[in-house]
Amino acid sequence: MVAFAFGHLFMMHYQRAPSATGAAFVAGRWAGPAWRAFDGVLLLLALTHGVAGAHGALRSRVRPGVSRAALDGAFAVGLGAFACLGVWAVLAGPRAPGSAPGPLSGATWIPAALLAGLAALAALTYAAGLAAAGVLCARILRRLPLGRWVYPGQWAFALSRLAGVGVLGFLLIHILDVALVPLAPDLYDRTVTGYATPFLVPMEVALVAAVVYHALNGLRLTTLEALDIRAARAHTPLFVLVLVLTALLVLPSLAVLLASRR
Repeated sequence: MVAFAFGHLFMMHYQRAPSATGAAFVAGRWAGPAWRAFDGVLLLLALTHGVAGAHGALRSRVRPGVSRAALDGAFAVGLGAFACLGVWAVLAGPRAPGSAPGPLSGATWIPAALLAGLAALAALTYAAGLAAAGVLCARILRRLPLGRWVYPGQWAFALSRLAGVGVLGFLLIHILDVALVPLAPDLYDRTVTGYATPFLVPMEVALVAAVVYHALNGLRLTTLEALDIRAARAHTPLFVLVLVLTALLVLPSLAVLLASRR
Protein backbone atom coordinates (compact mmCIF):
# COMPACT_ATOMS: atom_id res chain seq x y z
CA MET A 1 0.00 0.00 0.00
CA VAL A 2 2.95 2.34 0.63
CA ALA A 3 4.00 2.02 -3.02
CA PHE A 4 0.44 2.75 -4.22
CA ALA A 5 0.14 5.74 -1.86
CA PHE A 6 3.38 7.33 -3.05
CA GLY A 7 2.43 6.70 -6.68
CA HIS A 8 -0.85 8.50 -6.10
CA LEU A 9 0.88 11.42 -4.38
CA PHE A 10 3.28 11.76 -7.30
CA MET A 11 0.44 11.92 -9.83
CA MET A 12 -2.00 14.08 -7.87
CA HIS A 13 0.19 16.32 -5.71
CA TYR A 14 3.72 16.44 -7.11
CA GLN A 15 3.01 16.74 -10.85
CA ARG A 16 0.08 19.14 -10.50
CA ALA A 17 -2.08 20.82 -7.88
CA PRO A 18 -5.18 18.85 -6.79
CA SER A 19 -7.38 21.71 -8.03
CA ALA A 20 -6.12 20.98 -11.57
CA THR A 21 -7.29 17.34 -11.55
CA GLY A 22 -10.73 17.91 -13.05
CA ALA A 23 -12.94 15.51 -14.97
CA ALA A 24 -10.90 15.92 -18.17
CA PHE A 25 -7.74 14.89 -16.31
CA VAL A 26 -9.49 11.88 -14.79
CA ALA A 27 -10.88 10.89 -18.20
CA GLY A 28 -7.40 10.94 -19.71
CA ARG A 29 -5.96 8.99 -16.80
CA TRP A 30 -8.72 6.38 -16.89
CA ALA A 31 -8.59 5.97 -20.68
CA GLY A 32 -6.81 2.64 -20.18
CA PRO A 33 -7.44 -0.13 -17.64
CA ALA A 34 -4.07 0.13 -15.87
CA TRP A 35 -4.72 3.37 -14.00
CA ARG A 36 -8.29 2.33 -13.21
CA ALA A 37 -6.95 -0.86 -11.64
CA PHE A 38 -4.31 1.16 -9.78
CA ASP A 39 -6.89 3.58 -8.33
CA GLY A 40 -9.32 0.77 -7.50
CA VAL A 41 -6.71 -1.24 -5.61
CA LEU A 42 -5.44 1.85 -3.78
CA LEU A 43 -8.98 2.82 -2.81
CA LEU A 44 -9.73 -0.61 -1.34
CA LEU A 45 -6.39 -0.86 0.46
CA ALA A 46 -6.55 2.63 1.94
CA LEU A 47 -10.22 2.36 2.89
CA THR A 48 -9.95 -1.02 4.61
CA HIS A 49 -6.72 0.01 6.36
CA GLY A 50 -8.17 3.28 7.59
CA VAL A 51 -11.52 1.85 8.67
CA ALA A 52 -9.85 -1.08 10.43
CA GLY A 53 -7.55 1.31 12.30
CA ALA A 54 -10.36 3.64 13.36
CA HIS A 55 -12.57 0.69 14.30
CA GLY A 56 -9.85 -0.89 16.41
CA ALA A 57 -9.12 2.36 18.24
CA LEU A 58 -12.79 2.93 19.08
CA ARG A 59 -13.64 -0.70 19.80
CA SER A 60 -11.09 -0.90 22.59
CA ARG A 61 -12.93 1.91 24.37
CA VAL A 62 -16.44 0.41 24.08
CA ARG A 63 -17.67 -2.20 26.53
CA PRO A 64 -18.53 -5.65 25.15
CA GLY A 65 -22.19 -6.17 24.45
CA VAL A 66 -24.80 -4.28 22.46
CA SER A 67 -22.70 -1.12 22.12
CA ARG A 68 -19.73 -2.97 20.68
CA ALA A 69 -21.97 -4.96 18.33
CA ALA A 70 -23.59 -1.73 17.13
CA LEU A 71 -20.16 -0.21 16.54
CA ASP A 72 -19.05 -3.28 14.58
CA GLY A 73 -22.19 -3.17 12.46
CA ALA A 74 -21.91 0.54 11.75
CA PHE A 75 -18.30 0.21 10.60
CA ALA A 76 -19.11 -2.83 8.47
CA VAL A 77 -22.00 -1.05 6.74
CA GLY A 78 -19.97 2.11 6.25
CA LEU A 79 -17.01 0.23 4.83
CA GLY A 80 -19.24 -1.71 2.44
CA ALA A 81 -21.09 1.40 1.27
CA PHE A 82 -17.99 3.50 0.58
CA ALA A 83 -16.12 0.57 -1.00
CA CYS A 84 -19.01 -0.16 -3.36
CA LEU A 85 -19.41 3.51 -4.29
CA GLY A 86 -15.71 3.98 -4.95
CA VAL A 87 -15.28 0.80 -6.97
CA TRP A 88 -18.42 1.57 -8.97
CA ALA A 89 -17.11 5.05 -9.82
CA VAL A 90 -13.79 3.61 -11.02
CA LEU A 91 -15.50 0.90 -13.10
CA ALA A 92 -18.11 3.29 -14.55
CA GLY A 93 -15.44 5.78 -15.54
CA PRO A 94 -15.94 9.26 -16.97
CA ARG A 95 -18.83 10.14 -19.25
CA ALA A 96 -18.13 10.18 -22.98
CA PRO A 97 -17.41 13.62 -24.50
CA GLY A 98 -20.57 15.23 -25.85
CA SER A 99 -22.86 12.91 -23.91
CA ALA A 100 -25.90 14.11 -22.00
CA PRO A 101 -25.35 15.73 -18.59
CA GLY A 102 -24.97 13.31 -15.73
CA PRO A 103 -28.00 12.30 -13.65
CA LEU A 104 -26.84 14.45 -10.74
CA SER A 105 -25.81 17.52 -12.74
CA GLY A 106 -28.84 19.41 -11.48
CA ALA A 107 -27.88 18.88 -7.83
CA THR A 108 -25.77 22.02 -7.64
CA TRP A 109 -25.69 21.84 -3.84
CA ILE A 110 -23.33 18.85 -3.88
CA PRO A 111 -20.04 20.75 -4.44
CA ALA A 112 -20.91 23.18 -1.66
CA ALA A 113 -21.71 20.30 0.69
CA LEU A 114 -18.48 18.45 -0.11
CA LEU A 115 -16.37 21.59 0.26
CA ALA A 116 -18.13 22.35 3.54
CA GLY A 117 -17.14 18.89 4.74
CA LEU A 118 -13.53 19.55 3.73
CA ALA A 119 -13.65 22.94 5.45
CA ALA A 120 -14.91 21.29 8.64
CA LEU A 121 -12.13 18.71 8.45
CA ALA A 122 -9.60 21.51 7.88
CA ALA A 123 -10.96 23.49 10.83
CA LEU A 124 -10.65 20.46 13.11
CA THR A 125 -7.10 19.87 11.85
CA TYR A 126 -6.04 23.45 12.49
CA ALA A 127 -7.74 23.59 15.90
CA ALA A 128 -6.16 20.30 17.02
CA GLY A 129 -2.71 21.43 15.89
CA LEU A 130 -2.99 24.80 17.63
CA ALA A 131 -4.37 23.26 20.81
CA ALA A 132 -1.61 20.64 21.00
CA ALA A 133 1.08 23.25 20.32
CA GLY A 134 -0.43 25.58 22.92
CA VAL A 135 -0.53 22.93 25.64
CA LEU A 136 3.02 21.81 24.88
CA CYS A 137 4.40 25.37 24.89
CA ALA A 138 2.54 26.21 28.10
CA ARG A 139 4.00 23.19 29.90
CA ILE A 140 7.50 23.95 28.64
CA LEU A 141 7.31 27.63 29.64
CA ARG A 142 5.97 26.73 33.08
CA ARG A 143 8.63 24.02 33.37
CA LEU A 144 6.05 21.36 34.08
CA PRO A 145 6.94 17.69 33.56
CA LEU A 146 5.98 16.35 30.13
CA GLY A 147 5.40 12.82 31.42
CA ARG A 148 5.18 10.23 28.68
CA TRP A 149 5.57 12.96 26.04
CA VAL A 150 9.32 12.98 26.63
CA TYR A 151 9.49 9.63 24.84
CA PRO A 152 9.82 9.62 21.02
CA GLY A 153 7.67 6.52 20.87
CA GLN A 154 4.72 8.39 22.34
CA TRP A 155 5.06 11.13 19.73
CA ALA A 156 5.45 8.58 16.94
CA PHE A 157 2.29 6.75 18.04
CA ALA A 158 0.21 9.91 18.52
CA LEU A 159 1.28 11.43 15.19
CA SER A 160 0.57 8.17 13.38
CA ARG A 161 -2.90 7.91 14.95
CA LEU A 162 -3.76 11.54 14.13
CA ALA A 163 -2.39 11.22 10.59
CA GLY A 164 -4.44 8.07 10.02
CA VAL A 165 -7.66 9.68 11.24
CA GLY A 166 -7.10 12.77 9.10
CA VAL A 167 -6.34 10.79 5.96
CA LEU A 168 -9.41 8.59 6.52
CA GLY A 169 -11.64 11.65 6.90
CA PHE A 170 -10.36 13.10 3.65
CA LEU A 171 -10.62 9.73 1.89
CA LEU A 172 -14.31 9.38 2.71
CA ILE A 173 -15.06 12.83 1.28
CA HIS A 174 -12.81 12.12 -1.71
CA ILE A 175 -14.74 8.95 -2.53
CA LEU A 176 -17.93 11.01 -2.61
CA ASP A 177 -16.47 13.60 -4.97
CA VAL A 178 -14.89 10.96 -7.27
CA ALA A 179 -18.35 9.42 -7.63
CA LEU A 180 -19.33 12.66 -9.39
CA VAL A 181 -17.03 11.82 -12.32
CA PRO A 182 -19.58 9.42 -13.90
CA LEU A 183 -22.63 11.10 -12.33
CA ALA A 184 -21.95 14.82 -12.81
CA PRO A 185 -18.51 15.73 -14.20
CA ASP A 186 -19.33 19.45 -14.16
CA LEU A 187 -19.99 19.28 -10.43
CA TYR A 188 -16.78 17.31 -9.94
CA ASP A 189 -14.89 20.14 -11.66
CA ARG A 190 -16.49 22.69 -9.35
CA THR A 191 -15.58 20.58 -6.33
CA VAL A 192 -11.89 20.09 -7.13
CA THR A 193 -11.57 23.75 -8.13
CA GLY A 194 -12.67 24.58 -4.61
CA TYR A 195 -9.60 22.79 -3.27
CA ALA A 196 -7.65 25.93 -4.19
CA THR A 197 -9.49 28.15 -1.69
CA PRO A 198 -7.02 29.71 0.78
CA PHE A 199 -8.62 28.03 3.80
CA LEU A 200 -8.13 24.55 2.31
CA VAL A 201 -4.61 24.96 0.94
CA PRO A 202 -2.87 24.38 4.31
CA MET A 203 -4.97 21.25 4.73
CA GLU A 204 -3.69 19.99 1.36
CA VAL A 205 -0.14 20.37 2.65
CA ALA A 206 -1.12 18.68 5.93
CA LEU A 207 -2.73 15.84 3.97
CA VAL A 208 0.47 15.13 2.04
CA ALA A 209 2.44 15.28 5.29
CA ALA A 210 -0.02 12.89 6.97
CA VAL A 211 0.14 10.34 4.15
CA VAL A 212 3.93 10.48 3.94
CA TYR A 213 4.43 10.29 7.70
CA HIS A 214 1.90 7.48 8.18
CA ALA A 215 3.53 5.45 5.42
CA LEU A 216 7.10 6.03 6.59
CA ASN A 217 6.17 5.35 10.20
CA GLY A 218 4.69 2.03 9.12
CA LEU A 219 7.99 1.15 7.46
CA ARG A 220 9.78 2.28 10.64
CA LEU A 221 7.71 -0.09 12.75
CA THR A 222 8.36 -2.92 10.32
CA THR A 223 12.09 -2.22 10.55
CA LEU A 224 12.01 -2.14 14.35
CA GLU A 225 10.16 -5.44 14.41
CA ALA A 226 12.79 -6.97 12.14
CA LEU A 227 15.60 -5.65 14.36
CA ASP A 228 13.96 -7.24 17.41
CA ILE A 229 16.19 -6.75 20.48
CA ARG A 230 18.45 -4.30 18.66
CA ALA A 231 15.48 -1.98 18.10
CA ALA A 232 16.00 -0.14 21.39
CA ARG A 233 18.98 1.80 20.06
CA ALA A 234 17.44 2.35 16.61
CA HIS A 235 14.09 3.64 17.87
CA THR A 236 14.90 7.34 18.28
CA PRO A 237 17.18 7.72 15.21
CA LEU A 238 14.55 6.11 12.98
CA PHE A 239 11.84 8.39 14.34
CA VAL A 240 13.97 11.46 13.64
CA LEU A 241 14.71 10.10 10.16
CA VAL A 242 10.99 9.68 9.48
CA LEU A 243 10.32 13.29 10.52
CA VAL A 244 13.12 14.62 8.34
CA LEU A 245 12.05 12.58 5.31
CA THR A 246 8.44 13.66 5.80
CA ALA A 247 9.44 17.32 5.79
CA LEU A 248 11.60 16.86 2.69
CA LEU A 249 8.91 14.96 0.79
CA VAL A 250 6.27 17.59 1.57
CA LEU A 251 8.34 20.36 -0.03
CA PRO A 252 7.66 19.35 -3.68
CA SER A 253 3.90 19.36 -3.15
CA LEU A 254 4.13 22.71 -1.38
CA ALA A 255 6.08 24.14 -4.33
CA VAL A 256 3.42 22.86 -6.76
CA LEU A 257 0.61 24.37 -4.67
CA LEU A 258 2.31 27.75 -4.46
CA ALA A 259 3.13 27.74 -8.18
CA SER A 260 -0.53 27.00 -9.03
CA ARG A 261 -1.65 30.12 -7.16
CA ARG A 262 0.46 32.55 -9.16
